[in-house]
Amino acid sequence: MSDLSRYRVAGFAALFLVLQLIVVGRAAQLTLLEGEPLRVLAGRQHEHTVELPPQRGAITDRVGQRLALSVEAGNVYLRPREFRATRESALQLSQILGLERGAVDSAAKSSKPFVWLKRRAPRREWEAVDKLALPGVGTELASRRVYPQGDMAAQLLGVANIDGLGVEGLELKFNTALQGEAGVVVEEWDAHGRPMLSEGMRRPVPRQGDRVELTIDSALQHVAEKELEQTIDEFKAAGGLILALDPHTGEILAMAQEPRLNPNSPDASHLDAWRNKAITDCFEPGSTMKPFVVATALELGEVRPTDRFFCENGAYSVGGRTVRDHEPYGWLTVSEVIQHSSNICAAKIGERLGRDRLGKSLHAFGFGRPTGVDLPGEIAGLFPDPQKWGRIHVVTNSFGQGSTVTAMQLARAYAALANGGQMMRPFVVRKVVGDDGSVLLENHSQVEGRPISAATAKTITGMMQLVVEAGTATKAQIPGVPVAGKTGTAQKVDPKTRRYSATDRIASFAGFAPANDPRIVVVVVIDRPRNAHYGGQVAAPAFKRFTEYALETMGVAVAPQPDAEKDRAKPKSSAPGKLMPQPPSLPLATFQVAMQSPAAGVPNLIGHGMREAMLLLDERGFQAQVEGWGVAVEQDPAPGADLPVGGAVRVRFDSTVR
Repeated sequence: MSDLSRYRVAGFAALFLVLQLIVVGRAAQLTLLEGEPLRVLAGRQHEHTVELPPQRGAITDRVGQRLALSVEAGNVYLRPREFRATRESALQLSQILGLERGAVDSAAKSSKPFVWLKRRAPRREWEAVDKLALPGVGTELASRRVYPQGDMAAQLLGVANIDGLGVEGLELKFNTALQGEAGVVVEEWDAHGRPMLSEGMRRPVPRQGDRVELTIDSALQHVAEKELEQTIDEFKAAGGLILALDPHTGEILAMAQEPRLNPNSPDASHLDAWRNKAITDCFEPGSTMKPFVVATALELGEVRPTDRFFCENGAYSVGGRTVRDHEPYGWLTVSEVIQHSSNICAAKIGERLGRDRLGKSLHAFGFGRPTGVDLPGEIAGLFPDPQKWGRIHVVTNSFGQGSTVTAMQLARAYAALANGGQMMRPFVVRKVVGDDGSVLLENHSQVEGRPISAATAKTITGMMQLVVEAGTATKAQIPGVPVAGKTGTAQKVDPKTRRYSATDRIASFAGFAPANDPRIVVVVVIDRPRNAHYGGQVAAPAFKRFTEYALETMGVAVAPQPDAEKDRAKPKSSAPGKLMPQPPSLPLATFQVAMQSPAAGVPNLIGHGMREAMLLLDERGFQAQVEGWGVAVEQDPAPGADLPVGGAVRVRFDSTVR
């Protein structure tokens, strides 16, 4: 080999050695010196963490009817740098998602790397987006909160926001239990942001949310809401509520409120409708406070039912102020004071007790302190310190002015009268059940005091029966059933003048039935009625109709009533009460045929449970009007019918069909 050849070989060898040293050095630099930062950077570029949302738990009534549930949905997103914004692609997205064309164009021009197009989109929408396979447009699995009974018990249930977090009501109070725990998927993406298959992908299963079972009876809730709505329409009132509970356990059976909230579209409702006014709004109780004043005087031996008081013929001067009765009464027995609702004689009984004993007793009945009900936002009401009362405060508090209460406080106190003097803690959640069926929380009846004896409670109950039989609340009478109760009519304070309004009133009635064996306590409060304003005229009839239906569902014999009254109290829903499940209206053969028939257009819902039916309707963009619970046995329109997107399908479910 010539010298030139040797030089060339040596030169190439040296060059190769240098190159090897450079490669080894670079490799050492990348692995030893810069390895960790580069691994982090690669993870950011090629790994994408996707959260698998859990299914939010259902909220049901006492017999399992779903009042809130979650259905499958999808979040649609856009990556502006990868999206090829053509006229056709933007138009397709806007049409599928129901968005303005400008919203898609604006998202495509965003400087952000990631933009949501639509969150919680129905399955039909996000699946249609997936089929387009547009670069830079993707979807991820989510769920959407649905309230199949519409606005039933809306303020009680509350609402969940777009992130699936409870923000009001039970959705807020039990958010942690309902929410469950998300799973996580780690995907590997290529340089263009496209997901790649990876055997190392981790897919832990989310823990589904717990089920919250309520004490509410959907049938009673429905009737309460209908009666309240009709009463408010009849008397042109501004609003109102009906609250019912079991006096022996403290279970809340119904909690109706007007105006109502639509939890499926909460933003369309006025903010005033979001509050659960049974626990957040207070009012002067008026004459519904008198039974507690008289009960205290009876308990302490200050009066007997037959003792007589002079009612000053309707006008009583106290410290330069005049207390008046609605009628110019003369002498009345203690029983008649309750029966005819004399402010003056109630004031005299309160004066006999004195501020210390009166204030202590009213506080023992729960006024001026929260009831402890398992709902968020409860207030204590306004109950000034009795140590600061003058004579006029003793007088006015004796007939329900000067302090304020919530409907929940009033119902709880009347429940004590119905329950032999025992104060029960009210509650609305029976139990919380995990996704594996285990009971995580269970509420039981809880006695929280006894302000009066059973004997005194029986005596005051007899007096309140006179109120209904021949006093101010004859319109609360239920044929064949003894009723005990008390009317209330209180002036509202004008927020501008800070004086009692000459026109605005709160009309109320609180009572229980049967009086000799109480099964239910009901409080009716009507805000600013116009055609009449006394509690006996406005609130008592609503109490009568609602309580009559409630007793029938509980198996209490009620005397026959005119057909017109029956029709008004009859619920449109076939949801069962405690003892009255309704039979299906379809014969079995028809039911079986309907299950087998295929359909296009409106889906065939017959035979499906509520969750499956809601999913089928949601997939095709239809709304649901739900009646009852259990298995779908009727629907209108029929399977296969043409119906515009957004149209409503009425579905009746029945619990007796399996």
